[in-house]
Amino acid sequence: MGLNNIDVKQVRDYKAEIEKDPGEAKFTARIEGDWLFPEGGPQFRSTVNVKNGTYTMEASHPNFTGPGVAPGPMAFGLFWFAACYSSTFVTEATMRNIQLTAVKTKVEADLDYTAQFDLGAIPLISEYRVIMTVKGNATDAQIQDLKKYALDRCMGMFTIKHAIALKADVKLLH
Repeated sequence: MGLNNIDVKQVRDYKAEIEKDPGEAKFTARIEGDWLFPEGGPQFRSTVNVKNGTYTMEASHPNFTGPGVAPGPMAFGLFWFAACYSSTFVTEATMRNIQLTAVKTKVEADLDYTAQFDLGAIPLISEYRVIMTVKGNATDAQIQDLKKYALDRCMGMFTIKHAIALKADVKLLH
């Protein structure tokens, strides 16, 4: 692996593929999982493919009085935002030949479950915050430019900042 634990060759090669054929940039991301019914364990499981096999993710239904046996769905959502933002930030720093020695990212969301319990029409989420601390051979101006870059190009941040078309389908099996 190269600078900042980023495979620069892979990034450059993929960019070159997209420049040659813009269709290479488009694909459908997908995840599929199952609700688990046995009591005492997680309630949702999904297995995804990774480089050397599979990786299983499990989630508990949100436990309103404390942690469940596995992270709740919100933890995975916040993880996506933090990991995506960090990845975009660090990858672009690497492409600019900026060495980083530490990056810590925190994502916070202000939640209100009033509407989920049919007790009012208050928005479920009122604000997200991304807080990042960085060490490395960069100037503050470079870090602020990388922040803007990551906010503009990270798919997680794009999802927060823009309304995205949603299609939902539920089929009753007999």
